[in-house]
Order: sequence, then C-alpha cells, then structure tokens
Amino acid sequence: MNSNSDPPKLNILLVEDDTSTRRFIKSALTRCFPYCQVDEAAEGNDARIILETLRYNVVLCDWDIPGMSGGDILRWMRQHPHLSKTPFIMITGFKDAEHVLQAKQYGVSDYIVKPITIDVLLKKIQNVSPDFEEKSF
Repeated sequence: MNSNSDPPKLNILLVEDDTSTRRFIKSALTRCFPYCQVDEAAEGNDARIILETLRYNVVLCDWDIPGMSGGDILRWMRQHPHLSKTPFIMITGFKDAEHVLQAKQYGVSDYIVKPITIDVLLKKIQNVSPDFEEKSF
C-alpha cells in the first residue's frame, strides 16, 4: 500500500488497430481511472511482445487485428502460467454465436460487441477486476 494512501497504479493493455477507437477508449479509461496506465498495441504480434515482459491487471483486445488475432492472443495467454489468470475482455464487431462461443472456449473473461459505450466498458472492467474503482464525479 502506498504511504500517501493513493490507490495502487493499475495497468491496462489496449490492443486495437483503429487509432480513433484506441484514443477514445484510452481517454475514457484515464479519465475514469486516474490511477491507471494504459499501454497500447495496434497489432497482435506487438501485444504478444509486450505481454512477454510486462504484467497487466486487464487486457482489452479487438478480435480482428493484424498479426495474431485477438483469439490467438487469448489462447496464447491462457497457455502461460504468468498470464493465464489475467482478465481478458474481447472488444469486437463479431456478434455471431460462433465467435462468442469460441472466445468462451479460449477462456475470455468478458465480451463486448462494438460499438461500445464507456458505461458498459467500465462495468465489464470492474466485473473482471475488482482492483478498479470508478472515479467519483
């Protein structure tokens, strides 16, 4: 615990190839969780490299990204002991039952279909990781 009673720094990895979507999500997260650091990756292979060296409280990931897909990243994470329990929220345009079922089989923590709202995103993050408390306005 920090001596000045500030909340601990929490880390989110945001994997999204669309720049405007990344900016939107990152801005909302840093506004609502001022004590969180949001790292970004625009493609799957970069996300994997980051995940090999850094630890995150939550991973937010699009399914349809260049390089490794979001499903590939999720499967890879669940096979590694230091990443297997990391909450993983898939944020995707795929709403068909096949993709949702596949994500569940891979071990997804939660699933959000685009277009997203910040309220839904915040609730899902708080549901999968109790470390996150929304800033009171």
